[in-house]
Amino acid sequence: METFTLVSNDEITDVDWLQLSNLLELCGLNKRPPEILQRAFEQSQFRYLGYYHGELVATARAISDLTYASYLCDVAVHPYYQGRGWGKSLMEKVIHDLAPLGKVFIYSVPEKMDFYQRLGFHPLLTAMVHVDEKTLPALINAGYIPPV
Repeated sequence: METFTLVSNDEITDVDWLQLSNLLELCGLNKRPPEILQRAFEQSQFRYLGYYHGELVATARAISDLTYASYLCDVAVHPYYQGRGWGKSLMEKVIHDLAPLGKVFIYSVPEKMDFYQRLGFHPLLTAMVHVDEKTLPALINAGYIPPV
């Protein structure tokens, strides 16, 4: 039987920030400098890492006001290990932790929308984002923002 181990918050120790950065990039999220990713991860109130035989294969993190809303981001499962139910296990833990604290928002890559909808997330018609003019074309080309 495959052993997927999920650790969160204070259970997390000895993170390989370069490995985490590479995992996010491999999963289609932006490449991030490890030292900046470390700061973002450590400043998030909710942190999750998933391991398979000691290899980092999954992650998620969230910030929250602990009352009305939480923002979930950087949800990723290594492409080689997708389809084993580990993403669902990760998200069940996330939902267990965050849903009692109000609405849970996620900024998803377009091709994963169906996955989140199967877990009870709903697309928003009124969500908006402010980005600089340099970033805007990349978000439009990637399918995050409709063409103007």
